Amino acid sequence: MTAASPAPRNLFEGSFLGDAARIAPDARLECGICWTPYDPAEGDPVWQIPPGTPFAALPGDWRCPTCDAEKHKFMVLDASAPDGADQSSGDPSGALAEAYRRIARTVMSDLPLYNPRLAVEAVGFRRYGDGWLGIMVTPWFMNAVLVPGVPGAWDGVRDGVKSTYALPSGDYEFVAGRLDGVGTILNCSLFSPMFEFEEQAVVRQTAEAALAALLEPEAGAEASPPPPPAPVAPAPAPVEVSRRHLLRGSFGG
Repeated sequence: MTAASPAPRNLFEGSFLGDAARIAPDARLECGICWTPYDPAEGDPVWQIPPGTPFAALPGDWRCPTCDAEKHKFMVLDASAPDGADQSSGDPSGALAEAYRRIARTVMSDLPLYNPRLAVEAVGFRRYGDGWLGIMVTPWFMNAVLVPGVPGAWDGVRDGVKSTYALPSGDYEFVAGRLDGVGTILNCSLFSPMFEFEEQAVVRQTAEAALAALLEPEAGAEASPPPPPAPVAPAPAPVEVSRRHLLRGSFGG
């Protein structure tokens, strides 16, 4: 009797961990290796896929027509909002991801600090005070990011200005930087470069753990939402954020 083959490991490194039900039928996706798009409205003439074929309906053996990457390397570019989604919520995830994918294609992909095994992804963005807080992942960094609730509200802050913010777990140093298509955002570096990561799924799990740790209140402490950004001089030493702290389950303290 022949032993049964083990169940295939879920290798999906793109959007929604391969849950096809969450990929809208009209969603355009992009190869994370060579940036070739798949547009359901156009199909794929190389593979003789007719127009109107959703990404989720592609054959299981379909691969990128340009670089031969597997389906799990594709990331959602855009799509109509899922049923029940609030399109007016102002969630900056899509704009952030689009901006950093453009940077990846045009600037970063040929530089030594670029990890080609990884992809751009905005993880866990949620309202925090009058803005948004989440983790931005790229093939060259992982940052905690604050985005203003009103687009352009922080554009008067110069690039490189450092501010210290009280998150539930403690005080952290953020640096202002302007991002084309988004405006000025505030970044707190967690990892850079990203060569210790080999799979997008591990990066996503680390980002989710980092965000949870940032939002976990210190014992007996009560954090305040972030005020409008302003330079702090002198700024206190930033709290170190590293894989060691993640494994301990906290950032500093």
